[in-house]
Amino acid sequence: MAARTRMQQLLSSLRESIIDKPPYISGTLRLPESHFSLFYKVAKDSHAAIHINLANATSEEAGKMDSESFSPMLDLSFTNLMKIIRGYLLEGTESKADIKTELYKLNVYGEGSFFKPHVDTPRSENMFGSLVIVFPTPHEGGALLLRHRGQEWTFDSGRELAAKGEPSIGYVAFFSDIEHEVAPVISGHRVTLTYNLYFDDGGPVSANDAVSWHLTPPQLVNEGAFYEAFTAQLENPEFLAEGGTLASGLRHVYPIQGNLKHVYNVLKGSDVVVYRTVRALGFEPTLYVYYEWNPPPLGVLIDKVIDFDGVVMEDEYDDLVDHALRQGGILVYSPGLEVKGYASESRFKSPELLEWVTPMTTFNSREDAYPSYGNQPELTWVYGYVWLIVRIGKAGDRLAYRTVAELNREIKKRLDERYSYAVL
Repeated sequence: MAARTRMQQLLSSLRESIIDKPPYISGTLRLPESHFSLFYKVAKDSHAAIHINLANATSEEAGKMDSESFSPMLDLSFTNLMKIIRGYLLEGTESKADIKTELYKLNVYGEGSFFKPHVDTPRSENMFGSLVIVFPTPHEGGALLLRHRGQEWTFDSGRELAAKGEPSIGYVAFFSDIEHEVAPVISGHRVTLTYNLYFDDGGPVSANDAVSWHLTPPQLVNEGAFYEAFTAQLENPEFLAEGGTLASGLRHVYPIQGNLKHVYNVLKGSDVVVYRTVRALGFEPTLYVYYEWNPPPLGVLIDKVIDFDGVVMEDEYDDLVDHALRQGGILVYSPGLEVKGYASESRFKSPELLEWVTPMTTFNSREDAYPSYGNQPELTWVYGYVWLIVRIGKAGDRLAYRTVAELNREIKKRLDERYSYAVL
């Protein structure tokens, strides 16, 4: 019990570095110059309008802008910003939701201007956050400070945009419960558009992606935190002293087809942080479908969706495990589950223990049905969930782990020995 408690303590730092990620996303995006145009009225009662190109605006022009009546030429649907917000800010089923934007206000911060700490009041139940667009008008200072649960982050738009050789916008999206503040502008003018972000009840997200143009990848602030936490545990001789297998529940939704190869290319947010970090350190993060049946404790990991077509079961549990193992599955179990009673059967020997870095998730599931015959015929449903698995070696030799190629050879040998009569 003490060893299990200690293991949970060691895993908690990894878990917190992923789950407690910063509640915002920021970056820069290069756009055609036409998107930097803005029209505004000379006066409230006037029909005359003035045009300004914010890609090349002087400080004097930007300082004269009237924020009470304006029309920007920036078209958010032309950009990938909503895709970025879904992919890096939102998680779970929310990452597949469509997002509606509402242009809220234009702000012009001149020298000495600032904005006191403030938390937005949602304008409706569907509002979940704000998007701030910063135009490339020359300015120094005016950094956006974000605070949440005792932590603080900074997005310095003046510095970010000054480093770009071509017209670009800065962007930062954050949740409604985040305190935000604009630091004093030292020189120039900071010109921004603020949009309210809503979950759209009108339907699922469109399958058509907008034009990407030149997008600077979002700053995944928790990537550094996870790297530090993971490398620290690898150096800790207490952490999986004899090596082991780490499992992470995916925190975003992906299309699940027959195999999982396509998912690697579309991992996002916290999922891509885990995958990219452990891979860079020399490990083999691998996606598996996990199948578990009643009663637990044993389940099966397999690198594809199991085909249940034409399958008929008599013993629901034993036959299902047997069917999964025939297709190349790996027997596994999670901490806290009793497996001693299964050790007498050769096929149940030496199951792989999964140590959970992030909690099990069911966002990415696959549902299948098959006929079973117990006391009476019935249709039984089975569910598979996609998780990310990483195997590490023992303390002092972390990279000496069982590779995917080695596992596949072991699986093939097992199948040849046990199921040599079957057509595989």
